[in-house]
Amino acid sequence: MPIITDWIMVFITAIYVAATIAICRANIKSANATREQLVESKRQFDETKRLSIMPYIQCEHVNNATLNHSKLSLCLQTNDVSDSKIIDAVIIKNIGNGTAKNIKYVWKNLDDSYDRGFFFVQALQSGEAHGVTIYFHADQNIENATASIELQYQDLFDNCYSQRIEFVFDREDSTHLYPNKHITYAPIMIGKSSDADSSDKLGE
Repeated sequence: MPIITDWIMVFITAIYVAATIAICRANIKSANATREQLVESKRQFDETKRLSIMPYIQCEHVNNATLNHSKLSLCLQTNDVSDSKIIDAVIIKNIGNGTAKNIKYVWKNLDDSYDRGFFFVQALQSGEAHGVTIYFHADQNIENATASIELQYQDLFDNCYSQRIEFVFDREDSTHLYPNKHITYAPIMIGKSSDADSSDKLGE
């Protein structure tokens, strides 16, 4: 009889141990799920906060006589020494929700990319706009072409963004190129200023 009692106790203990292990596993799984939920909630909160102050720079063509523009001089070809110029007057406007600061740019012509350092305006508040007259130096023998300005800037939380503005040139006749249209691409977040060196990112 004592032997049967011992086996009953062993059986009960085994059930208790198994139940304890199952409860521990359930608790661990629940804790992991809660932790993942907290991480995702924080990520969503941070993303919402970022989007609420994200700059968005837009480029629009304007009549050259409407504004007192800044000036920007760019070569469509690296070794171009001609005096021919294609004049394009544009508005650079921040249509996003927050300020863009430390604005730099890379000029990508038909041959290569060139880090030009700070843009003609280094900061744009939400809704702020500046005019710029761009003088594109170009060999008039060039056929239809596309070049771009690669902007890089930070928001007020030091998130870094890259944004491309393309300039599409068409041939008007046998002797003249003209800027047909501008294509502004959406900004892309490329990191934080603490973990993304601006000069390295601009050259990519």
